[in-house]
Amino acid sequence: MKNIVAFDIETTGLDKTKDFIIQISMVKFNPETYEVLDTYDSYIKPIGKYIISFPAYLRHRIRPDFLNDKPSFKDIADDIIKFFDDCDVLTFNGNGFDIPFLNYELKKINKSIDFSTRKCYDSFIVEKMRNSNSLGATYERYIGKTMEEMGMQAHNSMSDICATIEIFKCQNEKEKVEPDKVYGDSGMIRDMLFEGNSYPCFAYGKYRTIPIQFISKIDQNYLKWAISNKCDIDNETKKFIEQYIIE
Repeated sequence: MKNIVAFDIETTGLDKTKDFIIQISMVKFNPETYEVLDTYDSYIKPIGKYIISFPAYLRHRIRPDFLNDKPSFKDIADDIIKFFDDCDVLTFNGNGFDIPFLNYELKKINKSIDFSTRKCYDSFIVEKMRNSNSLGATYERYIGKTMEEMGMQAHNSMSDICATIEIFKCQNEKEKVEPDKVYGDSGMIRDMLFEGNSYPCFAYGKYRTIPIQFISKIDQNYLKWAISNKCDIDNETKKFIEQYIIE
């Protein structure tokens, strides 16, 4: 069995064609004993002009000035490639983000890692498959039996709502469920966890999952756009956003 390299990257943003890797961390381990065999951790300074997007900064808190004395990606690319030698791969959501982002960065300097020849494990995908958030899977986790075993029919609206009530009952028995706040009909604003606390956040768009109170401090123009006629959201949501606009 091959050793496995678990790796993760931090970036200036989510678009691999425009953004850059600014940190890469790797751990090589034996998958039978889980003994750590080697580690690698490096911050990276992008070459040329770059901007760390505000949503990215809120997640990793890496500032551009911190990167001033760090190596470029080109400087460490060979070390990264060598670390993966004859190893399989482990990530968390890496199949959709870290792996394609890393290889895109490598291809800029005419290098690459052939991930297609390796076993690539993605714990994010495994978790979604094993602990699906679908109604049927959630019902079975709480009740211990499938909806069908309890005489229900999945995707029948009456069965679905009866299953939902049973789930709600079990959730409340475990810990009191607090109600969600509805900010309007569009669903653009929802309460979400951010750094351990719940805040009203944008549910989609470039500031998706970022609290509005933080956005108000760095991008008033975005909030003004959100309440304008150019943005197709309901009036109740716009009224809520207005309180964060500073004239």
